Amino acid sequence: MQLGLTICSQCRLSWHPHIFRTHVDTLPVTSSILYSPIAARILVAAKEANQRSADTLIIDSMQHILENYKGDIANLTFIPMPSSKKAIRKRGRNFIEFVCKELNISYSNVLFHKRSVKDQSGLNAEERRSNLVGAFGLESSVRIYGDIVLIDDVVTTGSTLREARRALSAGGLQVSAAITACVAQPLR
Repeated sequence: MQLGLTICSQCRLSWHPHIFRTHVDTLPVTSSILYSPIAARILVAAKEANQRSADTLIIDSMQHILENYKGDIANLTFIPMPSSKKAIRKRGRNFIEFVCKELNISYSNVLFHKRSVKDQSGLNAEERRSNLVGAFGLESSVRIYGDIVLIDDVVTTGSTLREARRALSAGGLQVSAAITACVAQPLR
C-alpha cells in the first residue's frame, strides 16, 4: 500500500463507493466507503497532505451518495463539520468546505469551535464523546432554508455528528440527516 505523490492501484481498487446506511442516535447517516486502514490513509492523504488524487476519491464517494439521493438536492443545505483554526492553518484549507465547493452543493459554514479539542484520531469512543461535548457553537443570526444535512469525511463513533446536531438544535435548527465519505462498521 503506497500513498506517495499518487495513490497506488491497490488502494484505488479497494475504493468502491456503495451506499451504507446507519444511525447516530436517531440521525440517519449515509456513507459510501467502509472505513478501513486503506480508507484511513486516503483520508489522511487528502486532509493532511492535500493530495489531489485522494481528494478526488473522497469527492467521488460523496458524489455517489448525492447521485443516489431520492429527493431534490436543491432543497438541502449542507453543514460542514468545523475544523479548528489551527487545523485550517496547518492544512492550508478547510477540507470539508473544499469538498462542498467541489461538489457544487449549497452549504453554510455556521458551526465553529467554541473551545480547543484534542485530535480525535487517538481517542476511544468515550474519550471522543467527552472531548466534543459542548465544543461547537452556532454563528448568530443564522438563516438556513431547506432541510439541513451534516457533511463530514468519516463517522466512527458519531461524536462529531452528535455534537454538531446538538449545537444546531440549541439554535433552533433541526438536522434531518448526515452524509460521510466513510463509515466504521459497526460504529465504535
